[in-house]
Amino acid sequence: MKHIYSWARPLLAALFLFMGFGVHAQQAWRPFRPGMIYSYALRNSTNVTHTLRVDSAYATPAGDSVYAFNRVMRRMAGSSGAGTFAKSRNNLFGARMRWTPGQGFYILESDAQNNVQNATALRIYPRASVGQTWVASASPLMTAIVQARSQLPILAGTLDSVVTIELRNGTSTTGPPVVAFTLSRTHGLVEATPWLGAAAPGTPTSAPLMAALPAPLLRSAYSPLALFTMQPGDEMGYYWEPFNYLSGIFCSNSYTLRRILTRQQRADSLVFTYREQTRSENFGWSVCGGVPASVTIGSVQTRRMAVSLVTGASPQFPALALLAGEYKPDPVFTFRQGQLMGVGIMPNFANDCLSSGNYLPYTRVYVNSTGGPTTPPTYSLGMDVFAWQQSFGGAPGLGDVATGETSMVYYRRSTGTPLVCGSFINFASLLPTRAAEAASVATLHPNPATNAAALTLAQPARPGQFLRLTDALGRAVWSTPVPIGQTTVPVPLAGQPAGLYLLHLSGPDATVTWKLTHE
Repeated sequence: MKHIYSWARPLLAALFLFMGFGVHAQQAWRPFRPGMIYSYALRNSTNVTHTLRVDSAYATPAGDSVYAFNRVMRRMAGSSGAGTFAKSRNNLFGARMRWTPGQGFYILESDAQNNVQNATALRIYPRASVGQTWVASASPLMTAIVQARSQLPILAGTLDSVVTIELRNGTSTTGPPVVAFTLSRTHGLVEATPWLGAAAPGTPTSAPLMAALPAPLLRSAYSPLALFTMQPGDEMGYYWEPFNYLSGIFCSNSYTLRRILTRQQRADSLVFTYREQTRSENFGWSVCGGVPASVTIGSVQTRRMAVSLVTGASPQFPALALLAGEYKPDPVFTFRQGQLMGVGIMPNFANDCLSSGNYLPYTRVYVNSTGGPTTPPTYSLGMDVFAWQQSFGGAPGLGDVATGETSMVYYRRSTGTPLVCGSFINFASLLPTRAAEAASVATLHPNPATNAAALTLAQPARPGQFLRLTDALGRAVWSTPVPIGQTTVPVPLAGQPAGLYLLHLSGPDATVTWKLTHE
């Protein structure tokens, strides 16, 4: 066995401390760091908070460390209103950040892209002293000067060391700056005036201001743990009313009630099972294609949804976790090369129980030009029947609150404020009650019982079913696996105090519960 002699311990402690300071020093004053989501209010007419991250990192043959931002759809020159977009390597602050080990500067680089972005390379010395100057950009020629260093509040309750750097045209270091920005020692880039004029002429400009501290996924607005807080027994009601773009009237609608059965948080994912049922009505108007008036209640469906706690992505919600401008092919709607696109974070002005706080909107864009040798393909938002949006409300925490022409109009949950929102009237005929649901699975008799009861299953037991008895405080007092194929399971009560108990039958899809009184 090897021993660490007592005289070596102080040296090792000093070495570890020095190594820790070295790592910390490398992180200090870095404008952007991998693993973090950055949020910036654009301070223009959009009310959008732009979100971005460092998407990848690599080393060049010369030894430089390069950190690439996530790719986005960028508005093209002259775009207004809905706008025209093009896929771009350039995010809000360029395509990448470059750092040379042993040097005191970072370079934010933009790639040239016709009608989208001019090529730029902005050099930043965040550790420079007040009054120090340097050539920040060669094309266009711009000179930077450190205007101030101080302790300032970054956001409410967050104080940090900051440096203010100003850029001016040519070699001038006096007069009004063309660009001014602020860097935080711990949190990176905090604020900037319209960024270097880097966008192609005619494209919208912004003056980014940090809207939230940089955070990993699970502490950001995109955290699945904040967007999906549902618990077993929670209910959500949705209303669908498709617009008839030919006649201009509504020909049908539907109401869907969803009830959460199970919630399972794993190391890397959040998984729910739920049941839902839909009531559909056709109004039978003469302009609705001759479809007769009718009301149909569909069968009860058992479904599953899952969200990754590593990436935030979900197979049931393909757009989820896309940051502002980020895009991916729509796996379902492939017409005109449909691309799902993140919008960012937007405020809710309604401020009711269904739409309070900020929300995460997503949309779909379609190719309208395949481009050419020097012009990238362009995309635009759909209109009428092709217009599509999806929103997740961080405040309700109940998943999507709107998808296409479907909106959440009711919920009843076990935690949160308020517990109930909207009216249950249009959902009263949907999904059996818990008592009716339990009765359709099995019967428990006798009840009340003295020494034992018996659970008789409506169908032979399936693999993975498990029976558990808990007291009124939720403590397990008895349990057993249910043998495959068995239809009757005895439930022993001898030796248990008199009172109310709950018998739970768990399976791969759901858990059903009965009340049992022991006399």
